[in-house]
Amino acid sequence: MRDIKVGIQLYTVREPLQLDFEGTLQKLAEMGVHGVELAFFYGGLEPDALAKLMKKLKMEVCGIYEGFDNLCHPDGKVYEYARALGCKYLTSGLGLPAFKDDFAGCVAKFKKACAVAGSKGMTICYHAHAHEFAKIDGEYIMDKILAAVPGMAFEADTAWIKCGGADPAGYIKKHLNRIPLVHFKDVKADKTITELGNGVVDFPAVLRVIRGSKVGWISYEQDSTALTPLESTKISMDYLKKIL
Repeated sequence: MRDIKVGIQLYTVREPLQLDFEGTLQKLAEMGVHGVELAFFYGGLEPDALAKLMKKLKMEVCGIYEGFDNLCHPDGKVYEYARALGCKYLTSGLGLPAFKDDFAGCVAKFKKACAVAGSKGMTICYHAHAHEFAKIDGEYIMDKILAAVPGMAFEADTAWIKCGGADPAGYIKKHLNRIPLVHFKDVKADKTITELGNGVVDFPAVLRVIRGSKVGWISYEQDSTALTPLESTKISMDYLKKIL
């Protein structure tokens, strides 16, 4: 696998992070996690303090998930974090009603966020969920977004592509030149989220597609689990090590 790193979307371990931010990150590092994607929570630390902690743990920040309204503001705190952490990719998404009510307005918001981020040397990535695979005028909403906003990258999520009714490997291949980050998330046949390797997503097929591409990060994400978040993470990281 060419220069691809393994990260985690910290939403996966949101509960232990609230209890022990540094200790949880240390446990992730010990599992072989190279970097993290932040999601709204910064451990109560200011940008420089968080950057110092990440350096101490020898972990990178491969992405930051924030709301589009925040990403549209040049003076938004998210940009202070991104700059301090050396993070190039800022990710976000919108709900289905927004697209159905005012698709043009959504596009305008995306373009504004891209312009603000671009002025700072950063890139906006749209993170799709299952509802972006609903159709407007016979076309996937995700396809319409990428066509309308050429300056925006795409953070693909294997489980949500599958739940949306598309083939993860095939859809990622379709937009491969727009994808720097891929969320590895698994689901069972009933669309219940599960640990990597325990569901129906064909991860080896996805790896064959992204091998040698511009994809720089695989980020494991699991929204819910019957185990503890760290137990789930250990299972999924062991699976990733096996297939990589």
